[in-house]
Amino acid sequence: KSQIYMKKLLSIPIIALLLPQVALAATDFDEELPPTPHLRVSNDSGNGEPFLGTTNTVFTFDGNGSRDAETMTSNLEVRFDFENDGVNDTHFSVTRRITHTYKTPGWKTVRMDVLDLQGNVSSITERLYIVENTPPEAFFTVEPQVGRIGTEFKFDAGKSTDSQYKSYLLEYRFDFDGDGKFDTKFERTKRLKHKYTESGLKNVILEVKDPEGSISQYKKIVYIKPNSKPVASFTIEKVRQLDDSAVYRLDASNSYDPDGAKLNYRWDYNFTGINDIQWDTKEGGSPFTYAHIYTSGKRFIKLFVKDEAGATDTSIITIVVDLLNGG
Repeated sequence: KSQIYMKKLLSIPIIALLLPQVALAATDFDEELPPTPHLRVSNDSGNGEPFLGTTNTVFTFDGNGSRDAETMTSNLEVRFDFENDGVNDTHFSVTRRITHTYKTPGWKTVRMDVLDLQGNVSSITERLYIVENTPPEAFFTVEPQVGRIGTEFKFDAGKSTDSQYKSYLLEYRFDFDGDGKFDTKFERTKRLKHKYTESGLKNVILEVKDPEGSISQYKKIVYIKPNSKPVASFTIEKVRQLDDSAVYRLDASNSYDPDGAKLNYRWDYNFTGINDIQWDTKEGGSPFTYAHIYTSGKRFIKLFVKDEAGATDTSIITIVVDLLNGG
């Protein structure tokens, strides 16, 4: 009987003996795997914080990075539940990128489901934190706080802050005299310089605006002292006698400004009266010059000085030139 059994066993094709193993291998190969979801979160705040925002922030949810072993990415469908409350806010669709704004503050969980062509579904969630927007805290410094007409005041709003937005996203504008008409437009420039043309107390107003349009103000007083008129004064010294001319050194270093402001100087070597508008030098910061006189006789030397605020004074000295006798 054993010989008969062995003959029958040997008569079975070898392939039949392998069928169970082949079937098992095929089952392993055909096993369907669910998609691998990938959810990228970004927003329009400009802060570089994709998971933080306000009740006005527009969030973008992008599932285009999801993958599946059997289904092409272009055929994967997604749906979103923005609150992860079990109520889907969108239907399954190949539109895998969508925007959403949360109207209430607090922690939020967004869920995205991914569906492949075999009906397999997988999910992914991300946590977000939403707050109410508040106005910025405006602040500026000014240096100096007391000056005169023509003084360069430096205003710095760099210490202004905001609880929702980084400082480089804030915009600033100044009203330098508090008349309600802003002297600059809203822009991201934090530091400005300004000169006043009138004396008195100035109520400087800074406004700071965040990207959502919320505005706050900060005020500070600066004082512009009345400007004092400069005093023009100079001396003349003959330093050289030539055959056809004489050279005089003109020294206005005794001129001064009561406010301590810098002076500019200008000279007329032959002033002829109130109708004379011709000058021999340009306006400059040096109190010294040299005058070459080529004719004998009486002449008037005129000095003009001007301070930083534009106040002026003049001084005139009369000399007698005698080129023939060396005088």
